[in-house]
Amino acid sequence: MIRLLRNALLALALLTLAGCDGGGADAGAGEPPGAADFTVLAGSELKDVETQLSDEIRKATGVRLRFAYAGTLDAIDRLNAGEQFDAVWVSHGKYLAMNPALKLKLLAQDKVMLSPVVLGVKTSKARELGWDQNEPTWKDIAEASRSGRFSFGMTNPTSSNTGFTALIGIASALAANPDALTEADVANPTLKAFFQGQRMTSGSSGWLADAYVRDQAKVDGLINYESVLLSLNRDGKLTEPLVLVYPKEGIVTADYPLMLLQAGKRADYDKLIAFLRSPAFQTRLSETTLRRPVNPDATAAAAIPKRTLIELPFPGQPQVIERLLEGFLADVRIPASSRYVLDLSGSMANEGRIDAMKAAMATLAGAEAGSLSGRYARFQKREKVGLLPFSTHPEPTRLFDMGDTPQTSQATLKAIADTVAPMRPDGGTAIFDSVRQALEELAAEKRKTQQPRYYTVVLMSDGENTEGSGLREFIAWHAAQDETLRSIRVFPILFGDADLDEMNALAEATGGKVFDAKSKSLTLVFKDIRGYQ
Repeated sequence: MIRLLRNALLALALLTLAGCDGGGADAGAGEPPGAADFTVLAGSELKDVETQLSDEIRKATGVRLRFAYAGTLDAIDRLNAGEQFDAVWVSHGKYLAMNPALKLKLLAQDKVMLSPVVLGVKTSKARELGWDQNEPTWKDIAEASRSGRFSFGMTNPTSSNTGFTALIGIASALAANPDALTEADVANPTLKAFFQGQRMTSGSSGWLADAYVRDQAKVDGLINYESVLLSLNRDGKLTEPLVLVYPKEGIVTADYPLMLLQAGKRADYDKLIAFLRSPAFQTRLSETTLRRPVNPDATAAAAIPKRTLIELPFPGQPQVIERLLEGFLADVRIPASSRYVLDLSGSMANEGRIDAMKAAMATLAGAEAGSLSGRYARFQKREKVGLLPFSTHPEPTRLFDMGDTPQTSQATLKAIADTVAPMRPDGGTAIFDSVRQALEELAAEKRKTQQPRYYTVVLMSDGENTEGSGLREFIAWHAAQDETLRSIRVFPILFGDADLDEMNALAEATGGKVFDAKSKSLTLVFKDIRGYQ
């Protein structure tokens, strides 16, 4: 009887608490009534603010932040295409503000926090190179990279704000006149030498950090935000700590301006800025995210080095930045070899799926040259591309070499488009046999090639595996292969009726990542994947 009475009282208490809470999924203790939504197009590195601090911001200001994520270039395209947000919040606002159409829409901007892009080097490697005692110049790092004494990871500058910031800083530091970066500096041979040591790439700084944790033997260090590198040291997942290196010429610091786009949201914006820049919250922000406060009355996290930062200039002409990005993809970076494993099973005839696949591949073949993200997403010079269609069985791979001249590249892009256009759906779905064939082909190429390349497999399937080997057999086979094959990442796309659990297992087994084409278009997903190749 006592137990029944206790349970009844507990149930009554829970019901009372639920009624006091307001009943909504977004309601929380201490939240001001009628909290207003404030939509923000943000850099993906700001997910830590959303997950760890947005409730605190909402309770203090009565403004509920709603985040959507994009890189700098993608953000420009989305805003120019007419997508509506109350504000944009990326690592740098300078390039975005250079865009003529967007410049008129920016009604206010205020810096919120700081994080320089620096180099994190394994303690043993920093000691070997002497960088633990005497910080190198960017030219010293380029020489160590060119000679094979230093390898690193960095995000793709056309997909990630980190890589975008890093490339501008490196190019400025290596230029003849850092105060006035010119288009001639894009062809600087030292810039190309610098990136000869890059062995890991990514479309986001967070995924790059996670990939490094999983495979720490692959590179000697990372170029990333100071905050990300400090977080890696703090979280205790590294076999040896990273020494943070601040090259002598200087760095470029992300200052994260919150930029207002909608006049009707000015009051909410002012509330947010007043709170975000307050000394107490700036101190809390620094402790939580390991970024530097912009308010001099705030206290920086203890882990942040107390040092004066030498700031490199940001280019003042948008055409210089665009030429730098184009030159990086076409001539500077290590090129890619990829396989696109494309589902042509009968179910692809449903709901316009085959048309979506063709449109996505057309974008990679240059059909969206008018947009920034489309221009940089297309296949580039020096790349090798393989299309592996499959249904009941994998078909022979159709190989395309982009070559090293604009003429060859244009001809190859047309050949890719012409190959995809007549594809028709029919038959079953042999997912794992097809991925296995792609991996074996790339591994064979990798064993023969002397020059470094990025090797990736992209799987686009709209259903579950119905033919050939299954997931369990594939994983057992994969685990038995050599490091050459196992180092090739597979990026499955969740599309149509694809099995989420199997796609996650495939990505995890191969060190890749699942991309969701159920919540956004397949074309946008293909653009996202390009940041990882």
